[in-house]
Amino acid sequence: MSNLLDKFGLGGDLFSAVADTPEVFETTGRTTTLHIGRRIAFKGTINGIEVPAYATLEEATLSRMSVIEQKSPYTQETYKIVTGIFKPVKMKVEVVIDGETMTLPELLRSFVNANAQKPVDEQAFLDTASRLGLKFVDGMPMLWQQFGASEEGIKNAFATFKDAGAVDVLHTMENRGNIIAAYAHETGIPVTSFEIGTVDRNQSRTGQGFLNLIDASVDQFQRIVRLRKEASVLKTELASQTDWAQKKIKAAEDRIKVLGNMSRQWTTNWSGAQQIIKVDESGKLLPQDQYAAVNAPCGRFTMSIDGKSFSVDLWKNSARAESTPTTNSVKAVNSDDFDEDENLPF
Repeated sequence: MSNLLDKFGLGGDLFSAVADTPEVFETTGRTTTLHIGRRIAFKGTINGIEVPAYATLEEATLSRMSVIEQKSPYTQETYKIVTGIFKPVKMKVEVVIDGETMTLPELLRSFVNANAQKPVDEQAFLDTASRLGLKFVDGMPMLWQQFGASEEGIKNAFATFKDAGAVDVLHTMENRGNIIAAYAHETGIPVTSFEIGTVDRNQSRTGQGFLNLIDASVDQFQRIVRLRKEASVLKTELASQTDWAQKKIKAAEDRIKVLGNMSRQWTTNWSGAQQIIKVDESGKLLPQDQYAAVNAPCGRFTMSIDGKSFSVDLWKNSARAESTPTTNSVKAVNSDDFDEDENLPF
């Protein structure tokens, strides 16, 4: 084929980019699309500070998809949300700080060792992280969602999922809420690529939502350590007391239990977890003693079935189907917009 390019005077290295680096041709500029075996750059953040980051997807399977039907409290219009689970997702996530590239576990271990009297080595940290729920070696689920999914996209996605062996599990759900369809695949369907978006937290009353893989994992780790440390301090204080009233002792015991439970909720999820915050009629934010899984925005992915690729596109006015520009900056989910079970694809 090089002779064909030479014949028409076309650049020899130009068109090979379509095959060799397909990620540069993604149509939505604010999404990051991960591809199996490719090191993909994205913008990470640590405590709001932007850092260069990379993700190399090693393995992913689609194990579940659901459809939630919602009515906007503002427009009274009905729209649909598709949620799903990629499980497991194995990937190498890296971050660049002051010119030094380190993996996500190495970054977290650096935080631990910064002021530690007895620094931990790599294997010890990986073992501890795994026990906490951060399974960087074995892989973790990634919960995702697409707001306002197109009817045609939903139809095609679920038809392919069902043809590949997914079964209807809606009847097994006790508290389905507004979930109108739910399918699961026993072994999971291999996924060769998927996009990850970000939310605009300024549009959320609670200021929450998925930003990026670095932010999600750092926040998870910080939350787990903070809550367990708080529980440990209170437990030590309780053990040393000899004159506390029974009511105060009971309150301390209950709080220790609550802190422990909060530290264990939804720790194993690449897209993280966030505290459930209710908003009362006056607009006051009421944090609850409970965490819920965060769903990363994802409207496109590719499944591999019997050696063939099947692309899923759930976007309305998709730039892949039309010339209409799209953005992945979507309104963040408010925890009070859903009942507990409605917010999750189970």
